[in-house]
Amino acid sequence: MDGSTGVWILGGYQSDFARNLTKEGRDFAALTAEVVDGTLAAAKVNATDIGVIHVGNAFGEMFAGQGHLGAMPATVCDELWDTPAARHEAACASGSVAALAALNKFSSNDSQVIGACDTADSHLDAR
Repeated sequence: MDGSTGVWILGGYQSDFARNLTKEGRDFAALTAEVVDGTLAAAKVNATDIGVIHVGNAFGEMFAGQGHLGAMPATVCDELWDTPAARHEAACASGSVAALAALNKFSSNDSQVIGACDTADSHLDAR
């Protein structure tokens, strides 16, 4: 490949899975903002250049009390408002499934920039 074709992942961000956000006094919105900001910075992309958001999130209903978390990035980043978004649930593989959905969308000759975000809920006790 000469770099003129193909699909490229420009950057990504992973939050610390061992953190306890409740003990830090932070909530799910703060985690989402951290992941969105970190992902955009790592990819060196402006939020206004994002055409579609794919959020991978396992067990959102249980941990966040909300099933549709695809919209969460827009609630913490005004530049993402009105950007189409989807949440992908596949247990521990949710982030991978979100990335695959984004790659599939991009590979279908859709020229939009795709944003993939994976948020982890390990800071909460499942019991």
